[in-house]
Amino acid sequence: MTEIKVLEGRVAKAVEKVEKSKKTIERHQKQLDKKLIAIAKKGVDPTNLESSKRKEDGTGSDFYWDICEIECKQSDIKGATRNLKDAEQILENWNAKLNVEIEKERFIEGNAPQVIKDFLDDWKEKAYQWYVLRFDRYMALKKDLLKQVNEARIECVKTTSDYARLLDENGEVQSVYKDSLANIFPRTHMIAYLKERKLDADSVHSKLSSIADGVIMNMTTYYREEDRLAWLNKTLEADKKSKMLDLINRINSVVGSITDATGLRISEVGNLNGIIIGSKGSAKVETIGAGGYNIQCFHYRTLVKPIK
Repeated sequence: MTEIKVLEGRVAKAVEKVEKSKKTIERHQKQLDKKLIAIAKKGVDPTNLESSKRKEDGTGSDFYWDICEIECKQSDIKGATRNLKDAEQILENWNAKLNVEIEKERFIEGNAPQVIKDFLDDWKEKAYQWYVLRFDRYMALKKDLLKQVNEARIECVKTTSDYARLLDENGEVQSVYKDSLANIFPRTHMIAYLKERKLDADSVHSKLSSIADGVIMNMTTYYREEDRLAWLNKTLEADKKSKMLDLINRINSVVGSITDATGLRISEVGNLNGIIIGSKGSAKVETIGAGGYNIQCFHYRTLVKPIK
C-alpha cells in the first residue's frame, strides 16, 4: 500500500470522527433543549438557572435536580465541543500530510526522468535484499550467542563449588534449575564467568549491534514475516522518494528544469552517470556507489557539476 493510500485511509477515519463528534453535540443539544422547554413550563427562567436552583433559605428548590440535569447536559456539550475541536485539528493535520505526499508525487511524475526512477528503483531493490539477508544473519547470530551463553552458564555451575547444590548425582545440572540459571545466587560468579568469555550482556549486545542498524532493530519488533517485510518495503519506498526529490532538486538548482536526460546511463554496477540538460544549461552527473555486501547496505553519493 502506498503512503498516499495510507494517508487517505487516516483522513477518512478522521472525517468519521469529526462527523461522530458533531452528531454527539447535536444529540446533547436536542436533549438540552427539551429539558429547558420542560423547566420553563414549570415557571423557571432557563436563562437564570443558578438563582432558581436554591430557595432563599439555602435549601434545595423543587426544581433542584431538574436544573442539575440541565447543567450536566451543558457540561456534556462543552466536553463534546472540545472533542470536536481536537478531531478537526487531527483531520487538518492528516489532510496536510496527504497534500504534501500528493504534491511530492506530482513533482516526481512531472520532473523525474525515467532513468532516475530506474536508478532509485534499483537502489531500493538492492537495499531490500540486503536488509532481508542482514536480518536473517542477525537472528542466526542472536540464536548462536544465546546458545553459547546457556552452555557457558551450565559449565559455570558444573565447575563452581558454590553451585554444587544445583547438580545431581551424575554432576549434571538438575532440570528444575536449567531454565533459571540467569538468576542463581551468588550471581557474581556467573557474571564474572560470562564476562571472561565475552558472553555477558554488554558483550552480547555489542556483537549484535555490530551487524544491526535502526532498520534491523525495527524489523525485530515484527513477529510475522509478512508484517516485517511490509514495513521494510514501506520504509525504503519513503526513503527512495526522499532521495529522488533531493536529487531532482539538486539537478534543477544547477541546470533548471530538465529538458533532456537521454545522456544519463545506469552503469553495470548500478551507478547513475552522464550528462543532463536543462533550461539553464547542462551538467555532468556522477554517482559514487559503495556497499551492497556483508558489511554495509548499498549507498551512493551523486555529484552534479555544471558544464561551462
